[in-house]
Amino acid sequence: MLREERLQYILHKLNKNNRVSSSALSAELEVSDDTIRRDLNELAALGFLKKVHGGAIPPPSSPRDYNERLTFAQEGKQKLAQKALPFFTQDMVIIFDGGTTNLQVAKLLPQDFRATVYTNSFPIVNELINREGICLFFLGGQVYSRSQVAVGHEAMKALKYVRADLFLLGSRSIHYNAGITVPDREEARLKRKMVACSQKVILLATEEKLSTASHHLVCSLQEIDTLIVEDEIPEEIRQRYRQVGVHIV
Repeated sequence: MLREERLQYILHKLNKNNRVSSSALSAELEVSDDTIRRDLNELAALGFLKKVHGGAIPPPSSPRDYNERLTFAQEGKQKLAQKALPFFTQDMVIIFDGGTTNLQVAKLLPQDFRATVYTNSFPIVNELINREGICLFFLGGQVYSRSQVAVGHEAMKALKYVRADLFLLGSRSIHYNAGITVPDREEARLKRKMVACSQKVILLATEEKLSTASHHLVCSLQEIDTLIVEDEIPEEIRQRYRQVGVHIV
């Protein structure tokens, strides 16, 4: 089989199964492990897949720029936000991570909602700043303009003595084997801290984020209390997440 044919075969398998195994590909294509490794490296460099231990999975597909993401899959994000509202009760201590889906949740909170909110997201601060019932704390630090959040030591330090009732986690990629991942190392560090200081963690995921992985691990799926997904997600995909112990709404 020619190299181009191997690459097409790998992408076809990945599209069909949402994961490929290096050892299985080596056997199926009757080539060495080194050949498959080179093929996967080439496809990863081109952005067609994300290499993981033992094989590869699809890469994230949603836009990276915040302003682009504001209008991307907007209807789906609004539906997810509606599903998240029952998890919010009066007088909670809540951590709001950045992200356009989490912003939709903030927008839908009742005007008379009372809570203490910690967030590193500029848009969420702007949304909640005039709410009389919200005691609002901004987690300052280095500003990431593309995602409109702050990260770094200052934000981590501000959470040192916080014990939140609820953390609304934002993530670029969710995979049933690779866990919760994001492209940036500093964002991953802060998100891990947010997970660690929260009693309950909720993650809202539009369809394009599922079964993908990025470069830096936030946490395993077992550390997520509830994963909220769209109604249209096929049952076989939901079942993959249930099998690793995730509660799905």
